[in-house]
Amino acid sequence: MLNVEWVEPETLEDVKHALASGDDLTRVVSGGTALSLIIKQGIYQPERLISLKKVRCELNYIRPDNDGNLRIGAMTTLREMETSPFIEQNYPVISKALHHVANPRIRYVASIGGNLSHGDAHLDLPPILLALDAKVKVESVRGDRWIPLADFFQGYYVTAVRPDELVTEVLLPKTDPGLKGAYIKYTTLSNDDWPTLGVAAFIQQEQGIVCDVRMAVSAVTDVPAKLEAVEQLLLGKPGSEAWIEQAAEMAFHAVEPSEDLRGSSWYKKEMLKVHVRRVLQQLLPEGQKG
Repeated sequence: MLNVEWVEPETLEDVKHALASGDDLTRVVSGGTALSLIIKQGIYQPERLISLKKVRCELNYIRPDNDGNLRIGAMTTLREMETSPFIEQNYPVISKALHHVANPRIRYVASIGGNLSHGDAHLDLPPILLALDAKVKVESVRGDRWIPLADFFQGYYVTAVRPDELVTEVLLPKTDPGLKGAYIKYTTLSNDDWPTLGVAAFIQQEQGIVCDVRMAVSAVTDVPAKLEAVEQLLLGKPGSEAWIEQAAEMAFHAVEPSEDLRGSSWYKKEMLKVHVRRVLQQLLPEGQKG
């Protein structure tokens, strides 16, 4: 039986001071859906848990700023994001993806800050947010800093957040209204299993030519990753079937998946090729066969 100290700071400043020791055996609890699993599995045994329950109001919001960026407080739940009219209108890919994350009970509890801080490459939001060039704000008694999501994930269950820091906000940069996106995930064991792979893509065209393209993949690698080679290939090209096929082939060669119970490296490469093709066909209808 665990002997864990439970702390409930009254303010955000109190939370930062509680974390100031930088103790690796101290963890912050937001929704607790992921943390409880790794504790039960014996992966991590904390000595002190810091609850964010009493500072929820400070970190729970979805609002655009004066520059057109979207700011999301770290305690905002996945369900609140899923049902947000602003997100549904401006970032429909996020709303649709969240509708298929776990189950409603989990989405009512899990927070965006906890979701990212968990550092699990199998989650659905990271590749979408990565493709959108999101940034994460972390705070400590030493000050604040912004971490681009491209630098945030550093390994399986490992992020760039230091032991004395707390994720407080996620920022999505303003996007052009013409940028259209899609997200596809594929599971092998069951429909509600962790995805074997997830592919997020955002594309904008002008007169049939791709003028902006952003793609990211998750689950097949230890950290979510941008498909930069595929982006460069498609930029400035027509959205034709031929270029989609080349992009799918390039994705096959650009990623070296890790093997696990969901498939061999070769199998995951093949599935990545298939699903890169499918996500691009959603966004580039002229590239669909027939």
